[in-house]
Amino acid sequence: MGRRASPRRRGTFWVVCGPSGAGKTTLLNRLRKRFSDLHYVPSYTSRPPRSAAERRAGRYKFISKEEFVKLIRENAFLEYALYAGNYYGTVKAPVNDHLAAGRDVIKEADVQGMRELRQRRLPGRLVGIFILPPSLEELERRLSGRGTESTAAQQRRLSAALKELGGLYFFDYIVVNRNVRESLARLGAMIQVERARRE
Repeated sequence: MGRRASPRRRGTFWVVCGPSGAGKTTLLNRLRKRFSDLHYVPSYTSRPPRSAAERRAGRYKFISKEEFVKLIRENAFLEYALYAGNYYGTVKAPVNDHLAAGRDVIKEADVQGMRELRQRRLPGRLVGIFILPPSLEELERRLSGRGTESTAAQQRRLSAALKELGGLYFFDYIVVNRNVRESLARLGAMIQVERARRE
């Protein structure tokens, strides 16, 4: 389902947020397959990749902490944050270039990043989507089912999820992800509605 960018309109910046275990990465990946004209912008991070597969996945651009700090000094980021000793951020140039050319952009971020983006002047519309699990019990089950983190790490993620709920007012849409197929259909409808508004 492709669309040619038009120089007469600006693009939309779709930012997808949600706690770990809510399913946002799965939904975002399937959404990109359905809408091939959504341009994905990876986050920059100073942490090392957890595996070769993570490096190949393209969700992150891995750079050194020194490189990251240099980009901060050059005002290269739309938003960035320091989390658990590592930097994460969204580089300004590719997002602005796509939006100014009428192309839609999509990426993941956290609530702090969304807060910072709301304070930026962008050459296009910013639309935030927050993905929620059906319940905290389900979120805990999903995190436990991964088998990749300690119990203490899972509890930290649950605590972070509760804090993120205080920032829901930064978002235009909230999706409770009970079923991936249904949630994907809702997300697709949101994109079509937003695109129809700007025609």
